Amino acid sequence: MSASSGLDTAEPSEPSAPVSASLPLAEAAPDQAEAVRDDGAATAAAPEPRYGLRRTLVLAAVSRLMFFATAPVATYLLGVRPASWALRYPRRAEVFHGVLGHILNPWAHWDGVWFIKIAVNGYASNDGSVAFFPLYPLLLRWVGVLFDNNLVITGIVLSTASYFVAMIVLYRLLAADFSPRIAARTVVLLSFFPTSFFFQAVYSEALFLALSLLCFWWSRQGRWRLAGLAGLLAALTRSTGILLVVPMLLFYYRQRGWKLRHTDARIASLLMVPEGLMVWMAYLSLGFHKPFLFAEVQDQWRRTVAPPNYALWRGIEAAFQGLRQIISGQDMHLYWPAPNPGAAVPLAIANIVSLAVVVLILWALYLILRRVPLPYSAYAVAMIGFPLFFPSEVQPLMSMPRFALAAFPAFLGFAFVFERRPHARWVFMTAFIAGGILLAAKFAIFSWVA
Repeated sequence: MSASSGLDTAEPSEPSAPVSASLPLAEAAPDQAEAVRDDGAATAAAPEPRYGLRRTLVLAAVSRLMFFATAPVATYLLGVRPASWALRYPRRAEVFHGVLGHILNPWAHWDGVWFIKIAVNGYASNDGSVAFFPLYPLLLRWVGVLFDNNLVITGIVLSTASYFVAMIVLYRLLAADFSPRIAARTVVLLSFFPTSFFFQAVYSEALFLALSLLCFWWSRQGRWRLAGLAGLLAALTRSTGILLVVPMLLFYYRQRGWKLRHTDARIASLLMVPEGLMVWMAYLSLGFHKPFLFAEVQDQWRRTVAPPNYALWRGIEAAFQGLRQIISGQDMHLYWPAPNPGAAVPLAIANIVSLAVVVLILWALYLILRRVPLPYSAYAVAMIGFPLFFPSEVQPLMSMPRFALAAFPAFLGFAFVFERRPHARWVFMTAFIAGGILLAAKFAIFSWVA
């Protein structure tokens, strides 16, 4: 069944569930609910034109155009910094020259090189490639046939299409559970978030978010086989896909009045999510005799296992020392361990940005804890908390500005705050846009990555 078919109806496909499969999720935030059916199923009223889906998608498209325009301007004016051979191989990651090279090549930088390398050559046991889960590179390879095996174009199209699917599902999900206004503002805030340019890069962020939201949407409807399938595919996209079991389980028992005795065979669909991870582990076991190889290779990024409070404290320390490094105006004396003196300032910037984003997202999580249904808040906390168990020695909050994009319920916190503070909304939006342009430019010239 196509994804669109699941968006056309709010009725559960299995009406025999002990409790209606679409209980009013907005009961935890009644002031946000737009309308609730008499039979208990939440649904959005006809949206005002100002907050309709079409207008929201136009603003989302503007955000993509803004980022697409940033890359060529940055690479043309600043040039692309020299990068190691590992980040410039294979050549299929830089297939364009001249104007097209400035426009398109930057979107295959950093991890995009890894995904293209895997799509071209497959996995190896000794190069760290198995840290990247298989669904996105597989789609690159298969869909690439339609684009004459140009994997840069394929990746951009695949990611951008996934992004718009995600925004459509996000809007409809939040319009049903809150209001069209909250839905539109959340989509716009997520779209202009400073690291949201990853949604159009050759990265798995957009695909993972689309699959996660489909899992949410179908779980909310009680369509458990479809929700399980979306969760399985998400688990084949990113390791954190396994966390979708949390909201699925909460949706399941919420729809059954939190009664264990109402458990039925449909709960077996939740097992499809860990099956996605097991498929990947089975491949690693058969191919390399190491089912946990995807975790072992994290040593390449100097990740360790530690409590989240350790990661946060080290992140604060790294950002503070990074600020001292920048203020000092030199790189002969290192305030924080860096691979080499030339990397001291870029590392300092990365640690400061990572801490700033984590603080911002933690604030947003605090704002939603008592204002959104439990499946939303629990999933957001899990998505932010899980990566904090695996800090990197040099960059304790490595990749957190990018990982935060998957915690979509956190962006509801911003939408709630800005509901009654229009001036704050414009201040934050201006900061988001400026930060997004700056980070996208640094990403494009091989100067920064999350």
